[in-house]
Amino acid sequence: MQQPLSKLRIIWKPLQLIGAVYLIYFVYQTAFLLLGQILGQLLNLPLELGKVSEESPLSGLLTYLFLGLFPLILAFFTTERYVFRKKFLPRFFPYHPIVLKDILFGLLLGLLLFSLLFFTFKGIGWIEVTRETVNPFLDSNFYFLILTFFTAALFEELLYRGLHLPVFAACWGLPAGIAFSSFLFSLGHLNNPNLGFLGLIGILTAGILFATAYLLTGSLHLAVSLHFSWNLCEALFGFQVSGLSFLSFFSLKLTGPELWTGGAFGPEGGLSGIGLMLLGTVAVFLYAKYGRGTRTRSRR
Repeated sequence: MQQPLSKLRIIWKPLQLIGAVYLIYFVYQTAFLLLGQILGQLLNLPLELGKVSEESPLSGLLTYLFLGLFPLILAFFTTERYVFRKKFLPRFFPYHPIVLKDILFGLLLGLLLFSLLFFTFKGIGWIEVTRETVNPFLDSNFYFLILTFFTAALFEELLYRGLHLPVFAACWGLPAGIAFSSFLFSLGHLNNPNLGFLGLIGILTAGILFATAYLLTGSLHLAVSLHFSWNLCEALFGFQVSGLSFLSFFSLKLTGPELWTGGAFGPEGGLSGIGLMLLGTVAVFLYAKYGRGTRTRSRR
């Protein structure tokens, strides 16, 4: 009977750990939601938590802060300190000599990938620019948008690559950890507008890209900066960001086949976006192997 019981423990353990974090996370999330509603009524603030859009940039930022990031961090602390009374999560942002290099590479990679996609689409006639040279930097909402994208990237990386990936990998092996964390990351976007089957595959592929960035560097610095840069540059070039519209330099009309462009969902919902993420994964692999010499030398 020992072998079947051992197998059951292996299956049950990650579900137990992640389930406990989720339960406490939802408790904190509910508390923040109620507190936000009470303060909103007392102070007569026109804020709607849970809404993320171009029309409500401040509400989007507060949603990711008070319904995402803050309750998740508190759930991590509570679960480790008071429920299991041991650390079962890795250090998310360990210091190493090339932290800034990792962050800069992530920021530049997102910009390069969407520059490539934009000019490729423009060159083959798959997009029409209907509004040009608008400067979002002059709009105060743009800075709320930057903070929203950063908070969203930090929250999602802590949840899917900080929690799911290491827990599943430790119990079920690295391939299963990557697969299940990416699959759950994809399911986390089910409520996004205009999502189709190819969009789910695209988000799953993005999960593999960010997991690669985390695993090859040993921290979330690169994953967070790349995730942030991906969403911000996608928006600034005028593409839909997983079905959502935001401030941009251009207003685009997609004329190419939806199978490739992703249509109303954005590049993640088309073959071009999936190809872009695979290209990004190769770039991250090459950077980790050949571009991080400072850290390699520091280990010798």
